[in-house]
This record gives sequence, structure tokens and C-alpha cells, in this order.
Amino acid sequence: MSVLPDADDLADQLRVEFKDDAQDRLDIFYQTIDKRQSGSLTDEETLMILRREASKLRGIGSSCGFPLVSLIAHRLETYLGGNLARLNDHQIEDLTKFADRLAVAVDREERPDVATTNQIIRSLPVRYEFDITDIEVHDVEIMLVTPSKVVSKLVSTEMAACGFRTVVLRDPIESIALAVRMPPDMIIASAVMDGLGGLDLLRGLSAMTPTQNVPMALLTSLETGIKDVPEGIAVIRVGAHFGDDFAGAITRFNLG
Repeated sequence: MSVLPDADDLADQLRVEFKDDAQDRLDIFYQTIDKRQSGSLTDEETLMILRREASKLRGIGSSCGFPLVSLIAHRLETYLGGNLARLNDHQIEDLTKFADRLAVAVDREERPDVATTNQIIRSLPVRYEFDITDIEVHDVEIMLVTPSKVVSKLVSTEMAACGFRTVVLRDPIESIALAVRMPPDMIIASAVMDGLGGLDLLRGLSAMTPTQNVPMALLTSLETGIKDVPEGIAVIRVGAHFGDDFAGAITRFNLG
């Protein structure tokens, strides 16, 4: 008669399997960078492989109980996203730093607290799609929750041009876990989203201890005000009013 493993043995087995899988993917990541440096891979081929491995690392980190790995991989996906089509030496150096941070996170036995996690994530490289010498860069991170790729592109570009870092989430449910694990300096959510509307999302986050003091704003395409917005939540209109509304919210919450 076979003996089923107890919970501790199973957890240890899953941890070992996760680390083996993650290490294999990190090996691919490092090898891909080396091949790009030697000229055996084009930038397009390199980016395709790195994006794939970043996505897989994010997925296994989340499903196997390694949230720090998932958070770093999510930032790596953001770095590799946007209009990135060519890699320069500085970006190769940044990508190597991401891989090094992931390697440390994979080997880390204990789960860091919120403050430590925040410090680790905010020390990661950030890629700007413009010359940062032209603007004042603020040490402010804004979480933008919207299912629309068009809105996320337009709004995040506007905020980046004002010197703010933006983390884009398309799933409002996923944004709750991320906001609680690593509270941003501000949360902006689209009013209309599938499953959970922006106003309900912001109300819920306002009621949670880790995020109750985070400034929040509702993003809407409506020209006139919408009903039932709590006093502590700002309203930012997309379109011609965005600049003024966003500046007003930043001033109101003393973020810039």
C-alpha cells in the first residue's frame, strides 16, 4: 500500500520543482542575452524569448507561492513592453539586473514583508520612452487599472511625460493583490471594467488597511461628474480635460 506524502513533504517537493523550473528559465534568459551580445540573435528574436520567459516566470511565481518572483517578473514585462524594438547596451545591462534580482528572489526562503518588497521592486530599472533629461522625474509610482490598451497607452504616456512611473494592470481583481502586497503612491482605475467597476474597486481598496491611505482617482470618459464618488476619491476625465484633472489630483494629494 502506497503512503501519501504529508503536507510538509508535498510543499517541499513543490518548492524544489518551482526552483528547478525557475532556474531553467533564468538560464534561458542569461543565455539569450549572451547570444544577443555575440550577435547570434537579433534584437527581435531576443525580445521574443525574453518576453516569453518573463511571462512564464510571472505565472509560476504567482501559482507556486513566490509573490516576489511574480512581482519582479511583472516589472520585467513592463520594461520589455511598449514600443521596445531595439536593445542598446544600457538596456542589456538593465535586463541583466532583472535576471540577477529574479535569481535572488528564487533562492529566497522567507517571504519579505511589504516594506522590504516595496524597496526591492522600486530599486528595479525603469525604461522611459523619451529623454528623461527633458523632464523632472518624480519618485512617485502610480498604478493604472484599465482593461483598455488604448486608454492605458494614452494615459501612461501622459503620466510618464510628467515624470511619474506607471504600473498598468488590466484585471481589477489582480490589481487588488498587487496593491495590497506593494502599495503604490496613487491608484487610478477606469470607471467601467468587466467583473468589478472602478468605483467598487477603489471603495474596496480604501477600506483595506494596507491601502486605505493611498490616494485614489476614478478615470472616466464622461464630461460631467458621475454620482456616488466618495469625497476622498478624485475624478480624472479622459480627453481634453485629462491634463488639468490629473494635475489637480496630483496637487490635491501633494504628489508632485
